[in-house]
Amino acid sequence: MRLFIATPISRQVETELANIIYQLKSVAGNVKWVKPENIHLTIKFLGETDDSLVEPISEILNETSRETNILDFKISKIGGFPNLIRPRALWAGLKGDHIELERLAGSLDERVHKLGYAKETRKFRPHLTLGRVKKPQALPQLAHFIESYKIEAMPFQIDRLTLFKSTLTPRGPIYERLHEALFT
Repeated sequence: MRLFIATPISRQVETELANIIYQLKSVAGNVKWVKPENIHLTIKFLGETDDSLVEPISEILNETSRETNILDFKISKIGGFPNLIRPRALWAGLKGDHIELERLAGSLDERVHKLGYAKETRKFRPHLTLGRVKKPQALPQLAHFIESYKIEAMPFQIDRLTLFKSTLTPRGPIYERLHEALFT
């Protein structure tokens, strides 16, 4: 099964991001938009995983969550990876407890590495993916729209780690929550 560790977002933030996606759709074609109910903050992508590792991974989530306080964030801007000139992905950026979130991501990375998962080689860049450009190309209208878009700060809290199972289908991924561990 295909697994990842993430933090879900609140229904309120989900609704606000759905509105932003709706506005972005009016200026951007050729983008596969994330369903608002599927938006999450990925902490660690695990990939194909044997069923026997679900329990040890769940225990790692429990241990890590016991060491973590609730984190405060705000959605602060919209952007694109690698840039807005020829984006491959569109995202919502976060302001808040980045140092603690990076510590959390590093701790999880170390712990799951002991189970055989590869360590991250890239710097952790927290974001909420809104869409993926199907064919990377210059999208000047979209870039202009995003650069001029004024986002109202959307506060939210990260208060748990969730182990998700991802099943890929032609209509998009289906996410199933296998385990949740609340922060202290």
